[in-house]
Amino acid sequence: MKNIFSISALTSILVFAVILSSCSDGGSDLAIAGLNGSISSVTEQQFEAVHKDDNWVTGTPGLYGHRITEYDEEGNDVKSIALTHNGDTIGYTSVRREDGEKVEEVFHSIRDGRTTRTLMERISDEEINFEVWEGERLHYEGASYFDSKGRLISQVRVVNEREVTNHFEYDKEFMVKSFQEELTGEITGTQLYEYVEFDEKGNWTKRLIYLTEDRIVPEVITTRSYRYR
Repeated sequence: MKNIFSISALTSILVFAVILSSCSDGGSDLAIAGLNGSISSVTEQQFEAVHKDDNWVTGTPGLYGHRITEYDEEGNDVKSIALTHNGDTIGYTSVRREDGEKVEEVFHSIRDGRTTRTLMERISDEEINFEVWEGERLHYEGASYFDSKGRLISQVRVVNEREVTNHFEYDKEFMVKSFQEELTGEITGTQLYEYVEFDEKGNWTKRLIYLTEDRIVPEVITTRSYRYR
């Protein structure tokens, strides 16, 4: 189970209150994510990967890594709820937009009542700078970079004078690899993704996460369910 916890921790660092899509080309968050249909919400959960009857199936759920994301009728995210494995709410993220552009995300913690604000400023179609504030303290800052489809391809973060870059690679519409690079060139936190099950709309419902390039034994299974309008 230790790898499930480390995966969840890494994932939360990468996606918590930072920009994972760019709408500068007029595309919605759902469209940029490659999702089909009129979706009102997506529920995502993480489990231990267990081998059974020649298949990888969901085992024990991770303590964290469970999330419900809600979308408006235009296909843009408006709220995200973080949950524990048994469905208790950890906190939720609200979104503020100006002229359709996402400019602020605020994470509200249910457990301790604190809020974390991410302020965003678009520099160009390819770059958005951001600052993450915990109360009156600047926690870290950085920049997100996007490809021509509005998908996140890299993100630079500076935390306590330490700069790291997270990279995201795609094959067609799917993210297939992510990793973290230090200024020294050291690579850590590699994750490789394989999509194995889909619903009738063509949206993925089961993803395997590997930590090694051989892709023999996955560490985590992520499942998704969709609510359509």
